[in-house]
Amino acid sequence: MPRLPAELEEVLARYVRGPRLVREAVDGAGPEVTSRAGSGGWSVRDVLVHLADAELVRAGRLRFILAAEEPPALPGFDEGVWKRRLQYLWRSPEAALALYDALVYSNAELLRQFAAEAFERRALIDSEPVTVAELLRRGAAHGEEHAAQLRALREELGDRGGS
Repeated sequence: MPRLPAELEEVLARYVRGPRLVREAVDGAGPEVTSRAGSGGWSVRDVLVHLADAELVRAGRLRFILAAEEPPALPGFDEGVWKRRLQYLWRSPEAALALYDALVYSNAELLRQFAAEAFERRALIDSEPVTVAELLRRGAAHGEEHAAQLRALREELGDRGGS
């Protein structure tokens, strides 16, 4: 029977909470969703599309690692390049949030099927070794960090969720 390593149970719970935290952070967002603020120049929409794209990459990476006989070499990605070349300016924030939510659910469902040793399987991402466990930890932190970023961005833009 598959068993998630005990040290990853809370990590998986945090990972699964990510979409809810992000939804709460953007709940009631108004027209400022497309406004860019701060030196980073990211809008609420940009962050939501980035979350969906990053989770799409994580989904592929997990599957490549878990299905491979030998550790695969996987490409990295440059979020700034993706923002520019993948038309974040014109993408739907609602669709991005729905995709992020679905991918996290699917990845968590997949990971729950594996025994502890699967979490130590490795890939090389930009020539750096990364385990399945590390991808899960990064995914948990990613949702939390961007939820905080979205709250701060909305505050900076003067939006308080309709209040």
